Amino acid sequence: MAEEKKILGSEKEMMELPAKRPKVDLQCLPTRAYLDQTVVPILLQGMSALAKERPPNPIEYLASYLLKNKNQYEN
Repeated sequence: MAEEKKILGSEKEMMELPAKRPKVDLQCLPTRAYLDQTVVPILLQGMSALAKERPPNPIEYLASYLLKNKNQYEN
């Protein structure tokens, strides 16, 4: 149960808008940190919406979601 809360807490932190995070040189980050800083937050939101909606064309849905909401997550 504690581990579940830890995972949920870390997901919540990753979903914060990038404006709340300090600016870092993305080119110097390890791969996981780079992905966490750039695409993981919007992917988590997009995949949550995808799971909720369950459209017949999930790849198109996710692509559309990413394009529609990218301005909220750009660095």
